Amino acid sequence: MMRAGWRAAAVLALVLLAPAASGEERRSYSLFTGILTDNTWEDYFLTPWETDPQDPGFLGVALTQPLGRGFETRFGEIRWEVEFQIVRHTGVQSNWEFNLPVTARLVPEEPLLGLFDTAAFGIGPSLADKPPALEKMRGGEAQKAQVYWFAEVEHRSRSRDCCSLFARIHHRSDAYGAIGEGGSSNGLVLGLRSSF
Repeated sequence: MMRAGWRAAAVLALVLLAPAASGEERRSYSLFTGILTDNTWEDYFLTPWETDPQDPGFLGVALTQPLGRGFETRFGEIRWEVEFQIVRHTGVQSNWEFNLPVTARLVPEEPLLGLFDTAAFGIGPSLADKPPALEKMRGGEAQKAQVYWFAEVEHRSRSRDCCSLFARIHHRSDAYGAIGEGGSSNGLVLGLRSSF
């Protein structure tokens, strides 16, 4: 755990010391909580009424750094970010998790469905301090290093431009066997974000 702590501190320092992107983009931090389920991520869309929450819940904190300049599309602006997460799981799966996704964030001119100000997808490495128990239960195997991705929608506060609420899918897996054998985990997350 000590070695993982030093690595986490080094990554956090790199994210904090990276130059800020120009324009409206600002660094942000997030606090989030979620619950893991015994479902595939596809189940959330195809059969949401069959979502099966599990005992492990989790809390996390994240620091997000904008990367370079975005670009315009016909759907809105795409902005690049890197996010460093520290996650603590509780219950059956009691481990630490460190994630470092690179993110593409869509900022449409008008809110999506009249509610969501941004939509994002991030993917990157994930490291747990020990093989996660729920992943072992779901796949027969578990490993510390996995691929992490999230899909997110965000609603920004109309009264305070620095704050927002987001919901996301939290996913860890072996990327269809690309990095070895291991079970996967999927979670539903709610969080608060503030820019600085």
